[in-house]
Amino acid sequence: MTRGRPRTFDPELMLEQAMQVFWRHGYEATSLQDLLTATGLSKSSLYQTYPSKRALFAAALCHYCAQRRRELRERLQAAASPREFLRGWLCCALEEECAGEAPRGCMLVNVASEFSQADAEIAALLRSGVEGLRQMLVEALRRAQDCGELDAAADVQVLAGYLLCVMSGLRTQRKAGDSVEALRATIEVALGCLR
Repeated sequence: MTRGRPRTFDPELMLEQAMQVFWRHGYEATSLQDLLTATGLSKSSLYQTYPSKRALFAAALCHYCAQRRRELRERLQAAASPREFLRGWLCCALEEECAGEAPRGCMLVNVASEFSQADAEIAALLRSGVEGLRQMLVEALRRAQDCGELDAAADVQVLAGYLLCVMSGLRTQRKAGDSVEALRATIEVALGCLR
């Protein structure tokens, strides 16, 4: 038995390109042709790597979550303080994810809106992605406690959940057209709750 031809593409780059398409358009609105155009692959090459559009979507969502966790960890390590890390994280909803004429928002939030709990596998991936983010926030809040920026008695799990809700609201309001200035004021109010 002969082996198939070796891959002539970078799987990581292909996944990044597919992720960008799904993030921009969502699962349903992304066509196979969109994916082929973005990745530069033939239909057979794509299906040799992922057996279905849904399998590629699940992999792209996992890629997004892993990428975001890495970025957040780097930002936390580089931040002047835990509070500044949290401010920067909240501000990214205004500056990175929701910038431009057609703001993309957060892929996790977008997928949650599109799928809700209708697909058990995707719902599990969403829970895992949110939990990874929650743990990064818990780590930042614990560091804030360690350096005196947050009361040592504060419940960091509850505060992490609060910050996730604030972030979701910021993204929604920005996509709905609220000004960056107004939402920056909201961020300062939220940070003021962390004493």
